[in-house]
Amino acid sequence: MLPPPVKHLRVPRFRMAAPLALAALAVSSLPAAPAASATPNGTVSVTVSGLKHTRGKLIACLWRDKPGFPTCQKSKGARRQTLAISGGTMRVTFPDVAPGQYAVTIQHDEDGDGKMDTNFIGMPKEGVGVSNNPGGMPGWKKSLFPVSGDTSIAVTIRYLFG
Repeated sequence: MLPPPVKHLRVPRFRMAAPLALAALAVSSLPAAPAASATPNGTVSVTVSGLKHTRGKLIACLWRDKPGFPTCQKSKGARRQTLAISGGTMRVTFPDVAPGQYAVTIQHDEDGDGKMDTNFIGMPKEGVGVSNNPGGMPGWKKSLFPVSGDTSIAVTIRYLFG
């Protein structure tokens, strides 16, 4: 025998609203998905020209901040690469660079000692180059260039004393 049919099932409104409110609260408290970066990280490719010989090493630094600029050895934050020199023109690549303003310095470490040799007044005795190839002393602001995705720049090495 079947139970008698229910004529009218009445559920108070507050009993239906509570489970819906709890479900909404649970969904809103889930961790948000990471926001997609507007511009992905890219690669900075530097073409270095003007190297007068293949002795020594090439020291390249990518700078995001000014402290220590332009001397690579004085920086704790610059990304540094050292390469054997294979010709008068070289390419240096810095992968995974976030968008922003950067500067690049290049040293031709002719004697391979890992530091810039200078004369008695502090002028470099080895070849040097800076992004944007400014004349005179390399200023931070004059050397900055924008990075957003893959970026290519050219740096010319200058030898102040021959």
